[in-house]
Amino acid sequence: MRLLVACLLLTLGGCSAPRVEVVSRSPVWLSADAIYFLRASGADPAELWVRHPASGDEQSVGAGVPDPCGPLDHLFRVPDGRLGVALRCGQTGRLMAFDPGSGSFERLGDLASWAAQVTLAADLRGGYTAGASDRCWSLSNMALPRGELSPTLPELTCAAGASARSPALTRWGGLVFAATRDAPPAGDKRRWSVHLAGFQGVPYKGIGPTFEGLPDLDLSPDESTAVVTATRFGRSRLILVSLRDGESQELLSSTESFSDPTFAPDGAQVAYSDLRAIKVISVPS
Repeated sequence: MRLLVACLLLTLGGCSAPRVEVVSRSPVWLSADAIYFLRASGADPAELWVRHPASGDEQSVGAGVPDPCGPLDHLFRVPDGRLGVALRCGQTGRLMAFDPGSGSFERLGDLASWAAQVTLAADLRGGYTAGASDRCWSLSNMALPRGELSPTLPELTCAAGASARSPALTRWGGLVFAATRDAPPAGDKRRWSVHLAGFQGVPYKGIGPTFEGLPDLDLSPDESTAVVTATRFGRSRLILVSLRDGESQELLSSTESFSDPTFAPDGAQVAYSDLRAIKVISVPS
């Protein structure tokens, strides 16, 4: 009887398979017609996908990383125009460069320890990473291809009771990142702001408004503006911050979570993740 009831339920549509959650994250707007991102379905490892901005169509890239040491962790820009792909290999990491034209990968180097965020110098011989430990974030210098990491900006390290994350190198070597001097209390109500390092001979300085949550940022193509995903007054925000004078402009506010903003190559739009899908919004001229 139980078997008969089960069969009837299936026949009448009374039973359905559990809904598989799809998460799309870590977008990189690499060219006018391609936003690359990581897409994971349920507990499956993340795959490399591409979104076509004009149509909104999305598809799997289909190119597999040769000899992977672990799953795809996040994407980043390579200064020569290729797509950076970071793999998490246990406690270490590996950086690859993907050429969309040929569909080929090149190993840039292995990291001595895993890094959640990466930005590369123009010569691809180094850059900066951001790593987390016990809810604290800090920046490190990175040397490639050996992947040696050394802490930088000691006043903004975990040992100093501060945190820094989301590094982005400019073409001339200046560093833009988010930082806070607040220790991580319960609920993570630390006050973050955009910081500049190596600008006008100043070691580093904060600029623009403060915000909460764990901010992510990206630089505009002309490197005059940072776009930031953060939290203010309990709502997720997408904010533009001028690197010249710190003036800010809010693009979007929502109860949904935002992360991983990325500028279009012409600076006219921004893509971001709401932790489920990749969204696109125009930037006021």
